[in-house]
Amino acid sequence: MPEDKIKCFVIMPFAKTSTKHTERYWTMHFKEFLKPTIEHNGNFEAYRSKALRGDIVKEIISSLVQSQIVVADLTDANSNVYWELGVRQSFKNCTITIAEEGTRLPFDVSLKGTLFYHPRNHIKMEDFRKDLQDALNDCLSQPKKPDSHVLETISGRGTFYELMRKEESIRRIEALISEFKHNNSMMDRLFKLAENNQTTPDKRHYFTFLFRLSCCELLI
Repeated sequence: MPEDKIKCFVIMPFAKTSTKHTERYWTMHFKEFLKPTIEHNGNFEAYRSKALRGDIVKEIISSLVQSQIVVADLTDANSNVYWELGVRQSFKNCTITIAEEGTRLPFDVSLKGTLFYHPRNHIKMEDFRKDLQDALNDCLSQPKKPDSHVLETISGRGTFYELMRKEESIRRIEALISEFKHNNSMMDRLFKLAENNQTTPDKRHYFTFLFRLSCCELLI
């Protein structure tokens, strides 16, 4: 894959999903429709997973997490596609969902804008190609623009994830304060011991207490 191209990973079925949408259909759908449409302006390189040697699931997850842009075809409600979409939206934004006209989307996905293509309508198909190009370019110009309900829910002010991080920070600060108090107490005992040793040199005692440094080291 050329290094100067933006990686665009395509989530889509491989095997037959309906009488009309056979394995061959999906292969040609990618090669003759999705890939040329995505790569139209020369900025993107579209690819999908391949059943090569090794763990294909790990390859898919790696692509889902690392690819700058993901396009997910939700036609026929394929379970693997929805699983991969869930993984992607747990890690990154810049995910574009598409589907064939007439596809019924579940409620939690229908809240996200989905582009519909129209195989039997040439004019509407051209509109889809333009809309897809606009969505791809928007991902480039606004890579941090939120399009994942998952990430919006677990990140940002007031969210559950933010509250967990706040509580963890408070616990660390409390541990650091406790360590400072302990070390301050040890310093007082050290000074008193040194004074006693000067006053009664024949009854010297040696300092055997240890200072606590774990929280300071973690902070550093």
